[in-house]
Amino acid sequence: KNNDTIVTNTRHYDSLLKALEEVQKVKYGLETGLSGDLLAIDIRQALYYFGEITGEISNDDLLGNIFANFCIGK
Repeated sequence: KNNDTIVTNTRHYDSLLKALEEVQKVKYGLETGLSGDLLAIDIRQALYYFGEITGEISNDDLLGNIFANFCIGK
C-alpha cells in the first residue's frame, strides 16, 4: 500500500512544511527535557499552521487577535 500524499496547493505545502518544523522542535524538546511552557509555544505554532490549511485560522482572526491583545498608538 502506498501512503504518499500529493499536495497541489503551494500555500498548503508551505504550511505543512512549517508545521512539520514545529512538530520536530516539539519532539526534540521532549527528548531533551525542555520545559512544558516552551513546548507549548511550538505546539501552538504547529496548530496555527495546520489551522491555515483547515481554515480554522484566517488573516482576519490573526488581525483581530493582534488588535485585541496589543495597545497600538499609546
